[in-house]
Amino acid sequence: MLAVDVAVAKTHKYASRDSGDTVETVERPTGGLSVVMVDGQGTGSAAKSLSMMVSSKAVALLKEGVRDGAVARGVHDVLLAYRHGKVSATLDLLSLDLASRTVVITRNSHVPHIVVIDGEVTLHDGVTTPIGLYRHTKPTVFEHKVVCGMKVVVFTDGVSNAGRRYGTQFDPLSGLITQGSAKDIAETLLDAAIAADQGRPGDDMAVVAMTIDALEQDQPIRTMRLTWPIPG
Repeated sequence: MLAVDVAVAKTHKYASRDSGDTVETVERPTGGLSVVMVDGQGTGSAAKSLSMMVSSKAVALLKEGVRDGAVARGVHDVLLAYRHGKVSATLDLLSLDLASRTVVITRNSHVPHIVVIDGEVTLHDGVTTPIGLYRHTKPTVFEHKVVCGMKVVVFTDGVSNAGRRYGTQFDPLSGLITQGSAKDIAETLLDAAIAADQGRPGDDMAVVAMTIDALEQDQPIRTMRLTWPIPG
């Protein structure tokens, strides 16, 4: 038996109380789960409101059984219609689809993502435009058969752009570990990006890690854990 392990690690821009990066999880009606990650244009409360609106639309469509590619297009159409091409957001849908026994990565983002299969690490460039700007915007979709040992890591541009203010270009692979839990992977990459920004993130940062590994128990048990700092 296999099990999926998903973890999220995120933080806001230094000296900003609100994060424009929103991450939500949803159970798929045909089996499996999806993670929705949205990076709203800008920072602060306006970006937060935008990303919450986009993620809520995506979650609602996924709960209704809409396919991931259609979800991305639908959310784009809504944002374009209501904001008239004046604001944008990046959108990542990371899904374990039990109906097809695949991991589906649906993206409207210029940020790369990482896939590890059979120990081989691949950094896929982000080549798709964000949603909300142009009428005929389409997502890029990657689909992989579920295999033991698979790992997928997606992140927002606050991670990929870390260090630029200090004249360096952060390499996400330099902060990647391929052993350990999804939590270890997500938190290690986020910590490396924060360190590249010398402890003061220049932008909101979010990392989502998904791993597929063997489950050594007869009775399948689902668990979820959340740690959420409370501002003083």
